[in-house]
Amino acid sequence: WLTEEDGNKIGRITPKGTIAEFSPSNSNQDRGITDIAPGPDGNLWFTEEDANTIGRITPKGTISEFQVPTANSWPEVVASGPDGNLWFTEYNGNKIGRITPKGTISEFQVPTANSWPSNIVRGPDGNLWFTENDGNKIGRITTGGTITEFTLPKGSGPYDITRGPDNGIWFAEYNRGKIGRIATQ
Repeated sequence: WLTEEDGNKIGRITPKGTIAEFSPSNSNQDRGITDIAPGPDGNLWFTEEDANTIGRITPKGTISEFQVPTANSWPEVVASGPDGNLWFTEYNGNKIGRITPKGTISEFQVPTANSWPSNIVRGPDGNLWFTENDGNKIGRITTGGTITEFTLPKGSGPYDITRGPDNGIWFAEYNRGKIGRIATQ
């Protein structure tokens, strides 16, 4: 499964290379479909930055969309959480969102103002970890919504984040050209 940001579509490609495309509602409007992740419910979940929605697509291609409560929050990246929900960053909204498989959305304010939470990943410790691009921090959110921030050097600009094979959280310091690691335990 893949996103076609400029094409406003979700793509599915088989191992043999057959491609199918699926369009959300109002696909003639710029949707900004940027990220997709498997959900605990057997569906795929995706972000629509410009439409300010979280989308769900079934393996057969049926799409549902859910409006993010904060206007112009720009949902960026989505990840499956250990609690059976999906978690996503709200880049302009300065929040972390949680959506249940039924579509109920909750939002959690990031403590540092204008930090631009960008990427999010499920950690080995039962929490979700995210980058604060302009805040120069790595954040951790529990499934209950408690956020803890870890400060990086000024100008780090962390953006991408992933779980490493060593159970650490690895991230790219975009502005400094470095790779960082934070222990989860």
